[in-house]
Amino acid sequence: MFPVNQFPAIEAHPEDYRLLSRIPWTKEDVEFPVIVSEAVGDEVSLVILDVETTGFQAGQDRIIELGLVKALVSPSTGRVTRIVAAASMYEDPGFEIPEIITDITGITQDMVAGQSLDVEAVSGWFEGDPIVVAHNAAFDKAFWLARFPPHHYPVLGSLRWACSIKDIPWQELGYEGNKLEYLCLKQGGFYTGHRASVDCLALTWLLDQVPAATQALLRAEAKIRAKVEAFGCPFEMKDALKARGYRWKPEAKVWHTEVDGEDLEAEKDYLSKLYYHGGSKARVTEMSSRDRYTPDA
Repeated sequence: MFPVNQFPAIEAHPEDYRLLSRIPWTKEDVEFPVIVSEAVGDEVSLVILDVETTGFQAGQDRIIELGLVKALVSPSTGRVTRIVAAASMYEDPGFEIPEIITDITGITQDMVAGQSLDVEAVSGWFEGDPIVVAHNAAFDKAFWLARFPPHHYPVLGSLRWACSIKDIPWQELGYEGNKLEYLCLKQGGFYTGHRASVDCLALTWLLDQVPAATQALLRAEAKIRAKVEAFGCPFEMKDALKARGYRWKPEAKVWHTEVDGEDLEAEKDYLSKLYYHGGSKARVTEMSSRDRYTPDA
């Protein structure tokens, strides 16, 4: 509870205090749609997505809650103009939810018992090909594809994904970290976290509060990137590749990285200087936002 008995001290030394407010859209009694600001006319549709799971290994652990928020944002202003809908859906994982997960999320076995994600209802959220935004998209997409494998659900398996951690230069924008709770606190807002729909609404609010972040996210989603695999690289060059951001893919026995499409030729030149014909030996795969954040990509 807010310490109302501290009002005299706050009035005497306001510079020593900061006020935090509950993010309004995360309250239980909020009804959607919500008009946030006047429409600009260039809005694009986002679906903010978050999953709560039984653990951290997609394919082994399972989704127990799916949170979704559909919002309209203006690329020119970086502001949210409308929150169309918000939903939370449960799914029974088929085994006992670990106690530590219940402690973190508040989701109990009784809450998910007999529940299953309705594929038709879920699919309806993605009509019109919206941009899917997740805070740590690699995690959420791994569980998403495990639940909706592309060979069974081709539409749900080919969505446009953006990551509100990786695709936003938070440090350049003046933030020391990228955890959602920290970013919201820096903007003066708090919420009760680790519930999927609440986390989605908190992220939606954050994007509205930091227009430059929203604009960076949209620019990143629209870019074509390239996966570069450094085939033929001598073993002794591994430290140089690692220092440049390459990662080792053991099943393919190759170092790989991603670069923006406009930086591809420079990357191939770097590999050619690093080892004989490195640029021409490299395998390059163009990647749109439909391909990014896919496990083992």
